[in-house]
Amino acid sequence: MCANYAFDPTPRQIRIGLLTPPPLCDFEQWIDTEIKEEDKRYMEMCKKWEAERVERVEKRRQEEVAEMERQEEQQRRLAAERWEDRERKLEHVRRAKAAMEENPDALRKGKWPRCM
Repeated sequence: MCANYAFDPTPRQIRIGLLTPPPLCDFEQWIDTEIKEEDKRYMEMCKKWEAERVERVEKRRQEEVAEMERQEEQQRRLAAERWEDRERKLEHVRRAKAAMEENPDALRKGKWPRCM
């Protein structure tokens, strides 16, 4: 804290719990300017762990994106297969209707049109 700073709370501030002084300046002075060797090692390990964590997160994100793309491709493929199957069935129905129009007696005789 600044050496020239003095805080004297008012009775109202004491009563409502505002005992923290307002900041007046950005004065900072470190008491301990030397870093111990074990602290340096710890900071290096922390940096290494953070780098590994970031790498794992990025790898997981890429795997999730690849999985989503694979699922979307699979859904598109299944939709295309369903569409082709539907078109094939509709074509079969069209041929059957056309055969019934050509020979309306086939239904009365109990013979179903064979269109293959």
